[in-house]
Amino acid sequence: MRMCLRVASFVALALLVLTTTARADGSDRRGGHPSLESPIFDITHFDVIPLTINGVDFLQTAYAALFKYRDASQSDPGVKSFRVVNWLLASNHSQIVDVWSSIEAFERHLAQPHSVDFRFAVQVQPPPAPPGFNCCIGSPIDDRQYSLVKSFGTPWTSSSLPSTVGTDGALFVITYTDFLQEVLEEDPDAGQNKLVAYGATSSKANRGHLLSYTVLQQLDRPNRYVFLEVWDTMANYTA
Repeated sequence: MRMCLRVASFVALALLVLTTTARADGSDRRGGHPSLESPIFDITHFDVIPLTINGVDFLQTAYAALFKYRDASQSDPGVKSFRVVNWLLASNHSQIVDVWSSIEAFERHLAQPHSVDFRFAVQVQPPPAPPGFNCCIGSPIDDRQYSLVKSFGTPWTSSSLPSTVGTDGALFVITYTDFLQEVLEEDPDAGQNKLVAYGATSSKANRGHLLSYTVLQQLDRPNRYVFLEVWDTMANYTA
């Protein structure tokens, strides 16, 4: 199929899971366009420099800030789910997947002091800065917002999804797919329909193993999609 320009797959174990009350998921596209009134998925990437300089452990400093941010965000109006996963291949790379009731609720969250403090904690040197070190403890934070297209199985926001920490826990897979512009011009929903069909088929063929499958579309780049998978074990995902 000549429709996928680039697919990047990040396989991650659950580092921690904190969720609010679940709601049923379904299609949130109206008239072929994402609705800003529907739930907004925010996916944030950040890398921390795996160094210790003059007694300052960058990873521990960043994760302390992350957990503080996680805890404070639980009381923000409109939060539906807040998960953090670590990339299996690089433990210093984390992804936050937080879900909000609307774009307005997400924007209010961004303006909260704890949201600002978290970004400064990762992107500004730890106080006091080590001698000769005037940068940051991590890379610039990359976060993007998505609307829900379709989900199968247990909703991503459900508290019933596994929360076991460690190699024996559930596997969270985040896959990014960009579709060629000429494909979208020919049939705007062709790529999206393939992702939804794949989710339906995979969920049916892997009952009890593929616990959750969710298709998302990026708000400001409609040719970019993400699908989130939660598997009971890595072995079943590999199979």
